[in-house]
Amino acid sequence: MKLRFAFLSYLLWAALMLPAQNPTAKNAFLDGAELLMNNRPQRAAKAFQQAIKADPGFIPAYRMYGLAEEQNGHLEEAARQYEFVLDKDSLFSRLLYYQLGQVYYRLSQPKAAERYLLTFRQLQSLPLHKFGRNGDEEKATERRVLLQLDRDLRAVRIMQDSAQFINVTEVVNLGAPVNTVRDDYFPFFANDQQSFYYTRQGELRDEDLILGRRNKQGEGWTTNRFSNFNTLQPEGMCTLVRDGERIFFTLCHEQTSQGGCDLYAGWLIDGKVEQMEPLPDYINQQSWESQPAISCDGQQLFFASIRPGGLGGSDIYQCTKQADGTWSEPKNLGDGVNTPQDEEGPFLSNDGRTLYFASTGHYSLGDQDIFMSYWDPLNARFTQAINLGPPVNGPHRELGFHLSSDGRLGYFASNRPGGKGGLDIYRFELSSKLAGREVTYLSGYVTDSLTGEPIVDQAIPLADGTVYHTNFAGRFFICAPSGENLPLSVTHPAFFPYERTFAVPVWDNRAPYRIDVRLLREEATVAEKQDAPPAPDPEGPLQSKARVVKRNLTVRFDFDDATLLPLQLSNIDKFIESVAGKPLISIEVIGYTDESGPEGYNLGLSEERAKRVADHLQAAGLATDEARIVGLGEVSGGAMRALNRKVEVKVVYREVLPVEQ
Repeated sequence: MKLRFAFLSYLLWAALMLPAQNPTAKNAFLDGAELLMNNRPQRAAKAFQQAIKADPGFIPAYRMYGLAEEQNGHLEEAARQYEFVLDKDSLFSRLLYYQLGQVYYRLSQPKAAERYLLTFRQLQSLPLHKFGRNGDEEKATERRVLLQLDRDLRAVRIMQDSAQFINVTEVVNLGAPVNTVRDDYFPFFANDQQSFYYTRQGELRDEDLILGRRNKQGEGWTTNRFSNFNTLQPEGMCTLVRDGERIFFTLCHEQTSQGGCDLYAGWLIDGKVEQMEPLPDYINQQSWESQPAISCDGQQLFFASIRPGGLGGSDIYQCTKQADGTWSEPKNLGDGVNTPQDEEGPFLSNDGRTLYFASTGHYSLGDQDIFMSYWDPLNARFTQAINLGPPVNGPHRELGFHLSSDGRLGYFASNRPGGKGGLDIYRFELSSKLAGREVTYLSGYVTDSLTGEPIVDQAIPLADGTVYHTNFAGRFFICAPSGENLPLSVTHPAFFPYERTFAVPVWDNRAPYRIDVRLLREEATVAEKQDAPPAPDPEGPLQSKARVVKRNLTVRFDFDDATLLPLQLSNIDKFIESVAGKPLISIEVIGYTDESGPEGYNLGLSEERAKRVADHLQAAGLATDEARIVGLGEVSGGAMRALNRKVEVKVVYREVLPVEQ
């Protein structure tokens, strides 16, 4: 909402109108005018002060002193000078009411801003000659201002709204050494929140990737240029898959880039970016591509580009990881997100349902603001963008939104007053409206159950059609909805088919929650199952086959009760007897309730029921290295709700079957 005030003609007129008997004021005013037109507002302010001192009754000098201080960023002083002018002569300048409204808006005083903007509108009913020569000289500027007046009034009214959309009360500058007099922006925090990457622009517009570190929560940061990554050319604006292994970033190297800036990927190994390679040519075109954002699990890629065929300016595009591991063709996100102006800096929430980005094209509170857009699964598109509102957004530039791994802290960059200079990185505590659905970072390890060897490049399909693959360590990574069940089905030609449902807990995500998928071979000798070779058999080695056996038990409970009654204990004991002595693979004990009580109470009751049953199993000696005890709360059941007051026990064991020779 910055006003580009065309004051040259006004300065010339004001200088001519100076009283000839006051040459000191006239000369000081002319000096200030020249300095201001040469973009030297600090010295101009001193010159106008000299003019005021020489002639305290010369009103134009006060107005121009206010303009110089506004350009210096001294907004309170600018407001005082403008108020003084209007107090002395309410018809001195109609445009000055608009200027004063702008200054109060930038001071985050929306009521005062609205009052002066409305006064400017009301004064349009007066004939122009009422404002003397000022009216004529400012007429062209007024016409431009009136075109954006409705937009400006909407901005100050949003700022006044006490029920702010994101309900954030305070933003905090991260301070030095993170922020400097240069531009510092695009933060991305590691899962443990003890380190983060961000971009810093140097004096010659060279961009570098900076690493910030601290030993523990609450301590100050130390910073340094990141490892083997930086050169004398621009690079930075990175994003990581939440598994901590895969990194995406921007390089603007003349020798390698197709269109000035391109997207690259690499592996983060021992604190260095290794195996850096550009993304495919259909992503990096003969245009500017920058600011990649990867989804929590690495299945979606977003980036900004000015390629032909967009809506105008910089648009945001999306690619999806395909079953064969390649990226799909980039897709423009459409007019819910993109506009004829610039959209950049995308960031996707953990649950993949909310996209955050910066825009100069959507309705903003001034300059560039941060917006959010929800994924609409019915129409398969992102909805119309919503401004995050103050105090994140304001009259200044904001971009580079980021959420911490636990969804509790938000970060962004802004050039608002009070910072270290240029763009600074700010932090705020997050409203639940922005955090979205809770997600658990889940690391799965697929291994041979007998040897412990990792199963590499194993496909892990999910029910929604997404396919993950294990890495060199047999690891796969999923961002799974917290508190829900995750069914996994794994097929490998050398092993028995594997099926199991894992209970996904609520997790702080500072480190991933681990699950183990141990595959059992279709054929295995007895010797393979033992730590030492078997005793020699006089009749020769006996070959055997193994099979996986699953046994389930359901324990019912009375309403609002976790007590194990004699009949329940008898059923549990019979179940224990049926699996006693078996080579157990896993045990799951999962508690549930009906939907009668409050959600939090039901979750606690389900956990207590699961614990009572698990304690009885453990006392009877039924244990394994892979045990899962969890309460999942309520289950909807209508008239059959009594059937949901239960604990389910699921035991998987290996049974060895001798084979005749």
